[in-house]
Amino acid sequence: MQTDYRIIAESIETGARRDFFAAAPPQLGCAALDVPGTTATLLRVQAMPSPMMNRVVGLPDGARTATDTLDWIRQAYGEAGVEQFWLTDWEPVQPAPQPAWVLLLRDLSDAVPAASPDATLRVRLARDDERELGAGILCRSFGMPAIVIPWMAALVGRPGWRIYFACDADDAPVATGALYIDGERAWLGMTATLPQARRQGAQHLLLAARLADARGAGCVVAGIETEAPGEGEVKPALNNILRAGFREVGLRQNHLFHSSPS
Repeated sequence: MQTDYRIIAESIETGARRDFFAAAPPQLGCAALDVPGTTATLLRVQAMPSPMMNRVVGLPDGARTATDTLDWIRQAYGEAGVEQFWLTDWEPVQPAPQPAWVLLLRDLSDAVPAASPDATLRVRLARDDERELGAGILCRSFGMPAIVIPWMAALVGRPGWRIYFACDADDAPVATGALYIDGERAWLGMTATLPQARRQGAQHLLLAARLADARGAGCVVAGIETEAPGEGEVKPALNNILRAGFREVGLRQNHLFHSSPS
């Protein structure tokens, strides 16, 4: 039987996101629910009604259009007051209705990238007294609301999670990235660099450190995802990931749905 690497990549991501949602403060109204009759997971954040935070991942082929499944999903979001959500699948759609995501895997039996010897930044783990720094970098880099800071801060010291910083000469964090280890699988995500520190190799350093630590922890495969480039567009994040030895395994399309069908 041929291995479906898309399923492996998506299961790695889903495992990390389910644990991330389990760490959320109650006031955010987070839930990660099993979609009945499928292997999919419904992710829901009442306090953040964006489809980016409210989506269903892992739907089997054809399940997106199954009436019973779609009715249950709509009810699950509607009862929480979430009006819009994403359903995903692997079918190419042109033009893409919503941002698409590239899923990538890396075999950790291969040599991991080495940090540049002339790098001006240094990578280290977040300390317990720095719980909110990484979340702050993410919020400042992507314009995320401050309500997510306590949520992301809860990952520092949480079993399975490691939060990394790339720091300047004064040991001030200027970039961040997360690693989640689940048995022999690792997930890399939550990566961001402050504007003033871009083009200094921060993401290469963070990728190299996380891959080395995942391999050292006994992981055999690592997964990551990033936004796909549009036609003629260059995505530095994707290029950094590919240079670190990841390979694309699938393009996941996002489709916008409403909890109250028109």
